[in-house]
Amino acid sequence: MTLSNKTKPILPLLALAVSAFLYGLHFFVGGGYERLLSDSEAYLYIAQGGHIGAPYNVRFFGPFTASLIARVSGISVLGAFHILTPLVLIASLILLERSVKRRGGSVEFQAAVLLALGCALAATFGYIPVMVDPLLLVLTCLTLVALESDYLIAAIACAILAALTKEYGLFLAFIVFLVAYRNGRRKLALIGILLPAGLMLAVMMLNRSGSTSFSVADWPRFVSAMFGYHPSLVRFRGWANYLKIQYMWSWSVLWPIMVIAAAGVVSSLRDRIKMTASQIGFAVMLLAMPLLLLGDWGRSVLIAVPFAVIAAASHPLARDRYFIFLLALGGLSTALARPFHSTPPPPRVLTVAMTAISVAASLLIANRILRFSASKTKSQLDPAMDMHSHEAALP
Repeated sequence: MTLSNKTKPILPLLALAVSAFLYGLHFFVGGGYERLLSDSEAYLYIAQGGHIGAPYNVRFFGPFTASLIARVSGISVLGAFHILTPLVLIASLILLERSVKRRGGSVEFQAAVLLALGCALAATFGYIPVMVDPLLLVLTCLTLVALESDYLIAAIACAILAALTKEYGLFLAFIVFLVAYRNGRRKLALIGILLPAGLMLAVMMLNRSGSTSFSVADWPRFVSAMFGYHPSLVRFRGWANYLKIQYMWSWSVLWPIMVIAAAGVVSSLRDRIKMTASQIGFAVMLLAMPLLLLGDWGRSVLIAVPFAVIAAASHPLARDRYFIFLLALGGLSTALARPFHSTPPPPRVLTVAMTAISVAASLLIANRILRFSASKTKSQLDPAMDMHSHEAALP
């Protein structure tokens, strides 16, 4: 059964609606509106005018934005975060959908990405909305849009704000530098990397001291704590739960998209094909991955997702209906299998069923990718699974 041309445009809207509904469930029913992590308390403290130690002494743009919303609207800083987070998440998804569309990605692929990523974001930030990661995600999307459109000054501005949102937002400045340098804009390239780095360093020096209630004393101790994050998580959760968490995080950052985007980058390098801005950005993120994976990478690696999605949009598997269906199914089922903190909790049979579907989708996706990699030519793909008669699908 195929969808008509009139029906297809509804798919991305439907994916957004499902993601928004899941966010609402986690926020209102699951208790997200009252959930605060230690990071959340730190951001609220900064937004209320407090000074704090590393690493939060450079993460001031998110709390500043929430504080500004609170002053203009007259609501609390907590309420401002509750408004800011869903707004920037929706904006991120819309920007990604438009970017995929410009890249020639099918409506089905757009909808699958929105559903898989949107549900993952809903399950994460619907329950912990007082975080700066959603703001960094939308700044990453804006940086990518600016680079793809050759608006380098706008890209530099977004990179500056990203570096002042979370420390690894500085990777965007390096991407701006590479893209601008490759395009022959060497002065802007230098500005693009020196200005964000300089401003971040200045903010760090100006805020060297402050409360350590929610933070460590300095950056060396923070780095040391990051290296010990996963061993401590294993000790606290046990190996079985640790592996479950890693699996769920892999879907939070769309691991199938990451894999085919990486394959595209490697192919371009091997064949010496000029890479797009999204491919350059994703190549940088791949190099930065050892650092991004040190902590809670279900959130930290989100900065790489926009680059991966756009880089993957031109891959043949992004036009394969079977792969697209599995991507949507895996993303949705994994989000539904994640803990839902309601009273009473959801039926255990639902969680078990969604987990089984998620694992099955992952295995089928891995098989699809491996079979594609093993095929000698794209013409070996099965036409019955493809959306265009001249394109490939796996046998």
